[in-house]
Amino acid sequence: MIKHIVMFKITDAENIDDRLNKALKMKSVFDNLIERIDTIRFYEVGINSGNSDSAYDLVINSSFNTWSDLETYVKHPEHQEAIKLNKHIQKVKAVIDYEI
Repeated sequence: MIKHIVMFKITDAENIDDRLNKALKMKSVFDNLIERIDTIRFYEVGINSGNSDSAYDLVINSSFNTWSDLETYVKHPEHQEAIKLNKHIQKVKAVIDYEI
């Protein structure tokens, strides 16, 4: 099984409410991908609730059976559209992919 974890830190938030609203927007766009991309085995989108300065704002935690299934997800038109819909939100992204 392949784990694919992506974390986002929003960098253009004016205040805490703006940060939360942007994270909620991102969550709403990515949340429904599990229903649209059949190679996804596990999919969870979470918003940070802590207040650590080193915390990221949003995480996508997903699993796939194979590296090929992950590649299908990454290139899938629905995933690409989700990325496009969130392009206007400035953010730093961290990704880790590993086999378990």
